[in-house]
Amino acid sequence: MSGDAHRAVDAVWKMESARIVAGLVRMVGDVGLAEEFAQDALLAALEQWPGAGVPDNPGAWLMAVAKRRAIDHLRREGRLGLRHEQIAHDLATRQDTAGTTGGIGAVGTAEADIDAALDDEVGDDVLRLMFVSCHPALSAESRVALTLRLLGGLRTEEIARAFLVSEPTVAQRVVRAKRTLAALRIPFEVPEGPDRAARLSSVLGVVYLVFNEGYAATAGDDWMRQDLCQEALRLGRLLAGLAPGEAEVHGLVALMELQASRSAARTGASGEPVALHEQNRGRWDQLLIRRGFAALLRARQCAAPFGPYVLQAAIAACHARARTAEETDWTQITALYEALARVLPTPVVQLNRAVALAMARGPEAGLALADTLVGEPVFKGYHRLPSVRGDLLARLGRHEEARREFERAAALTLNGPERAILTGRAAACADVTARRTAGPGAAGPGTDGSGVAGPKVAGPGTVARGKSGARTAGLETGEPETVTPEGLTRKAVPRTVVTLAEAASAFLARDDLDAATVRSYRQTMNRLRRDLGDDTPLPDVTATRVAEIFGAAWGDAAPATWNRHRGAVRSFCAWAAAQEPPTSGAGTRAAGRGSPVGDLGGGVLRDLAAGLGRRPEPRGRTHPMDRPQVEALWERPDIAPRERALWVLLHESAAGAGPVLSLNVEDLDLAGRRGRAATGSGWVHWRSGTAELLPYLVAGRRRGPLFLSDRRPGPGRPPAPGDLCPETGRRRLSYERAEYLFKRATGHTLDQLRTR
Repeated sequence: MSGDAHRAVDAVWKMESARIVAGLVRMVGDVGLAEEFAQDALLAALEQWPGAGVPDNPGAWLMAVAKRRAIDHLRREGRLGLRHEQIAHDLATRQDTAGTTGGIGAVGTAEADIDAALDDEVGDDVLRLMFVSCHPALSAESRVALTLRLLGGLRTEEIARAFLVSEPTVAQRVVRAKRTLAALRIPFEVPEGPDRAARLSSVLGVVYLVFNEGYAATAGDDWMRQDLCQEALRLGRLLAGLAPGEAEVHGLVALMELQASRSAARTGASGEPVALHEQNRGRWDQLLIRRGFAALLRARQCAAPFGPYVLQAAIAACHARARTAEETDWTQITALYEALARVLPTPVVQLNRAVALAMARGPEAGLALADTLVGEPVFKGYHRLPSVRGDLLARLGRHEEARREFERAAALTLNGPERAILTGRAAACADVTARRTAGPGAAGPGTDGSGVAGPKVAGPGTVARGKSGARTAGLETGEPETVTPEGLTRKAVPRTVVTLAEAASAFLARDDLDAATVRSYRQTMNRLRRDLGDDTPLPDVTATRVAEIFGAAWGDAAPATWNRHRGAVRSFCAWAAAQEPPTSGAGTRAAGRGSPVGDLGGGVLRDLAAGLGRRPEPRGRTHPMDRPQVEALWERPDIAPRERALWVLLHESAAGAGPVLSLNVEDLDLAGRRGRAATGSGWVHWRSGTAELLPYLVAGRRRGPLFLSDRRPGPGRPPAPGDLCPETGRRRLSYERAEYLFKRATGHTLDQLRTR
């Protein structure tokens, strides 16, 4: 029974996790907390179901347990009534919008209506969760990890295994994403107005990126990862059901259905890749093709201009309609790529268009367009362009040039089967060149003396035959990994690329920096590494992304703090710009000169601080807040009980933040309106405003810090025993966090709140 119960838990979690987490986010307003409560329910199921049996409605059971955890948390925080009011307000607003009315009798059923609303709006909540998980403020890697975690129900180790990265890397991406969402206070809603199109494009880009990684793996020994393809299809179909009026959603689903229909024919008996023109089309999945055609029809029925996903789906449909490779309508595909280039004018689209041109009008036309892309930065370290050029050069009989291109492509790709194919094509070109050098008649059986081993070089409108032609980029024109909007184009990272972590470590290891400067710079660099990811290639770091991180982290900070972090970025850029490629290979420090980690591409980094203007710093003594400002602060309804109590106490006591934050519950004299500071600075006294708030903050606790943090400490960073509440397991609120919350709310420092 135990094994059956555990399998049932896994299956139910896979199907219900998105609904459970989405409902909890609406209750507590925090993605991290929502997932924590959902995980608590999962653990309860793993503990109880093996002995008690699987419930009749396991999904409802998990949701009920998770909701109880959430309600207990809100009650402890004193926010249960506020959250009920917010949910009730949302419910009433939707009813008013729909034209419904209610009388006095509706008040008695308000709580029941709220519970019903939490259960009835499952689809809306899941759609909201999709938009939050794929918010553009997150990095592409974080969006993918968070989406698979929250909406796909995948565990950290499953995501790490699928993308061939370590579990700590995936865990860091998820944690960074949650922190960013919390810091930016991303609303749990479906965007409307002008933001909707951009946000929807971000959601589609994440789903597409997951499918891409499964359809043609970036690295590793497997050509495809079917589990990722299936997960992307599931998410796409779910999104199509939640947003039926969006043409691009149906276009993406159609594209994935049509591409996935070829899966069984894309590999040979030994797992080797099989090019599109060589595939056994009898093995294509006709059910998926019909689904793809149906989704494409729904996209066309939406009254909207065709976007990139609809156009790519139309290209895939051209292949699906052709019963043989020779029947493929390359003229129509070329026209569709021209339309796609107008909608999405990127070098990657032009590369696919070059392949289509070569098939429709001959390799000369395709090569002419491909040659114009050689200088594009996006193709630096990307194997697709040299593999396409190698194929076209081979078809033109320029085999020595083709060999060099294939070898370059093989050196850049991180996928094992693809590398083997490209290496084989390079060897075949070298063999042809050697036979030509040896003179006429040197060509052996199976060659024509001028082409690569195998059948003769194909002419316009056909594809070169033979296994040597397998898996050249663009042979399956319109393959999904090549065209992804919103900056989510997936590309393999060359082995010699310098990552942000490597560059930051080298920057801080300089001999000309004193200890205080290193500490200051490290704060800035650690924030960039946390939000961007340690494994982000340094050339991919942009000024726009840095400005977004600064806005989230220090947007409300004091000018001096902002300028200090800005100075760190400018110093980093100046240092990177001065680096030279090492004389003894990547990873080696030249004596006194050169980069310790390779060519940093300093020219790319010169403008990282372009969006970070210097802020004027006030001169002289910091002045306290004016009385009208303080009174307006007390009237604000959005202040949490903990912050309100802390701020009123600081204002009434005129004590410093350190002594106030050191207060413990056991040292409070509530009747005498005073408390003994643990810092040894004596008693802290307060007046009636604080006296009214403290009982709600203590909430029955007998020991531990008065002001507690929001989260329990992680196992790797245990606090001092005196800073840990034995009753709640949470640590003392830090000065840094308290200062940040006050700056974010008011733009002032805690010191300015003290009376003079």
